[in-house]
Amino acid sequence: MAALDGLIAQIEDKTLRERLGAEVKKLTDEKTFGLVFEDHLPELTPLYSEKIRKGSTVAIRGDDIANVWRVISVVGKAARCVNRRTSEERHIPATDLVVVLQFGEPIFPSLVPMDRVKNGSDDSPWHTLIEADNYHALQLLEYLYAGQVDCIYIDPPYNSGARDWKYNNDYVDGNDGWRHSKWLAFMKRRLRIAKRLLNRDTSVLIVTIDEKEYLHLGMLLEQVFPEARIQMVSTMINPANVARANGFGRSDEYIFVVMLGSAAPSRLHLPREWVSSKGRTHTGKIRWDLLRRSGTNAERSHSPGCFYPIYVDPNTRRIDQIGSALPKGQSNAEGISGLTPVLPIRKDGSAGNWQWAPNTLKDRIKQGRVKVGGNPIRGFTIYILKDGEYAKIQRGEFQQEGIADDGSLRVEDNDSSFVMAVPGSQWRITGHDATQYGSRLLGDILPGRRFPFPKSIYAVRDVVRFYVENNPKALIVDFFAGSGTTLTAVNLLNAADGGQRRSILVTNNEVSIEEAAGLTARGLQPGEEEWEALGICRSVTWPRSKFTIHGTRDDGTQLGGEYLAGTTVDREKPRSFTHIGFFEQETLRNVAMKKQLVSMIDGLPQTLVKETCPFIVSEDHDASVLFDPASADSWLDELEGQEHIFRFFIATSRKAHFDVLKARINELLGPQIIVEEKKRPMRKGFAANLAYFKLDFLDKNNVALGRQFHEILALLWLRAGAIGAVPELPRSMDIPAMLIPDKNPFAVLVDESKYREFLTAIESRNDLTHVFLVTDSEDAFHEMASEIAAPNVIQLYRDYLENFMINRGELG
Repeated sequence: MAALDGLIAQIEDKTLRERLGAEVKKLTDEKTFGLVFEDHLPELTPLYSEKIRKGSTVAIRGDDIANVWRVISVVGKAARCVNRRTSEERHIPATDLVVVLQFGEPIFPSLVPMDRVKNGSDDSPWHTLIEADNYHALQLLEYLYAGQVDCIYIDPPYNSGARDWKYNNDYVDGNDGWRHSKWLAFMKRRLRIAKRLLNRDTSVLIVTIDEKEYLHLGMLLEQVFPEARIQMVSTMINPANVARANGFGRSDEYIFVVMLGSAAPSRLHLPREWVSSKGRTHTGKIRWDLLRRSGTNAERSHSPGCFYPIYVDPNTRRIDQIGSALPKGQSNAEGISGLTPVLPIRKDGSAGNWQWAPNTLKDRIKQGRVKVGGNPIRGFTIYILKDGEYAKIQRGEFQQEGIADDGSLRVEDNDSSFVMAVPGSQWRITGHDATQYGSRLLGDILPGRRFPFPKSIYAVRDVVRFYVENNPKALIVDFFAGSGTTLTAVNLLNAADGGQRRSILVTNNEVSIEEAAGLTARGLQPGEEEWEALGICRSVTWPRSKFTIHGTRDDGTQLGGEYLAGTTVDREKPRSFTHIGFFEQETLRNVAMKKQLVSMIDGLPQTLVKETCPFIVSEDHDASVLFDPASADSWLDELEGQEHIFRFFIATSRKAHFDVLKARINELLGPQIIVEEKKRPMRKGFAANLAYFKLDFLDKNNVALGRQFHEILALLWLRAGAIGAVPELPRSMDIPAMLIPDKNPFAVLVDESKYREFLTAIESRNDLTHVFLVTDSEDAFHEMASEIAAPNVIQLYRDYLENFMINRGELG
């Protein structure tokens, strides 16, 4: 098409040039260039709690949800239905039917309060969790917050072919020839509404994805957001790699950042690993992990060959022997005299499995990648080195502080400096490990409850922080909320700087494939209480969110462990001094002997030893050596201002001389100041509030008649910023003539005949941001609104009905 534009521009006849240009424009408007895919039939959502009524669109439970029927009449316990596709008529028991909602049909949503947790102040904004299909939740959010959202973070299904998502209530697997176009149609519908939520001047959309769909997603984002600046980041989420058959192992994923208007990442105070690889290959944190598998596939039955004993010598704390896999039914290892057997027993006492098979473990032991922690009384723990560059790590480049009470090996970083920076597009950050800070962290919060592949809370916190660091009241939406990681990430941001950022999380309540099979075998169906109780939202997202805010579980037990708080603290660390008294002073005048001494000091190259050098002081190294005590004064002069040096090796035969020099250096340089990230005990919880709702749908006629005030009250609260708790209005109570809650910045006039009383009642309320007036007359509305000073005056129920009647979700 670019070539055609160029040729048309060369036509001298203006009329012909403009005619051809117009025809080509018509052609380009009608044809999609770039990403081409099938839009597929609109999606359908089953509404299991909806009552079967005349006119309902329904499907037969367990049948293809796209095979829809229309209810002609309901007589007793049966419904007379006609099939929309074949026109077949049939009487079907109402219990065998489920109401389905087709995308494109008008909806009239409401929010049913499910639960809430309050741990913040009365006037602070509330986070919101909505249990719903995210498409319809987005339609609701567009009504509430069009153009007001500062950041959307989503981690959509990766379409791996492993039945990780549904289209029209059916799992899409690798055998579905349309799976890529279904995924694109699924995403496009949601992204188009998400775009209308975003503030066009300063907002950002963040989408994580892996290699299965990143090419398609990138082109889709270009189509939906042609005006945006789009960048892709590669980030390490699994340093151990996930093996892929006939290919390279997967260790990273991709983050698309769609920046609107002036949105740009802020320069942040970051650990040096964000901007330098030095910290990972030499002095950076060396991360150890449990050899015992956690998260998914962690049961013995998942990998029987990895349930075997490891025999540890309790005296040397070394692995002496590795046993063979125990046969099925046997859970105890044979005893070997003088050795302690260690089996992969999980925290709940059940049999698990090791991450490596016996032969692999033997190889890794030879490579130095295995450690033994614990003790014979409490039990030994086997740790494995997870840093992919372990071969470059030298002895002495890390300091083991010991085994923590929670069983994790703590390793101290000798180079914990921070920098102010905007990083590059390749992220290899220790805290972004999805196993350590995603799966394992979630397992510690919700023992015994699994969720596949949760994100590291720090991976979410960090990428969001680049865009909301300087906006302490940012509104952040995640409509693929999964286990609820985004809520914790936002709470960490607020705890770090006292912000009042607010998150809205949306997730469905799907039950896992395995649990669904078990429930179906017992005769249970979706919509029944026992089925719904095992859904993602009710069994994972909500309890995790509640527990992390309180810092305790429902049974009163406290959460263990610590968060990385996202802020830094200065800590004094004594400098290290080593007395070298085993060399004769005459010997150390020999260059070869000096080099031999330097070779024993990690990180100090022998090339620093010159023909005549009484000492070594280098701006590029953290160690210094005094070879000749007679040159101590000159050495001290050279050390002045060299705060980066914290290891000192002093060759002198006299201990008293060593002590004097040590004191003079401490006086000269003082203690080393280490900048490190603060820790926040998880048991402390967060000063935050969270309201949990389920999306429901209303009858249009009842809304128009004003009979659904209770049902839309939460929507009014959300539209006014979700400040203060949702006003409680018992259903047994008549709808009042006016509602003016004390702790919420909104007011509602229900009976317009009481307008003057209402106006008097709100005169002293200078905090009101939203006033809702219920009236059928547009003239009356404008007359009343003209006397109200609030920034937002809205006509109910007309505003609500008109918004959803046009079903804006499918518009471009």
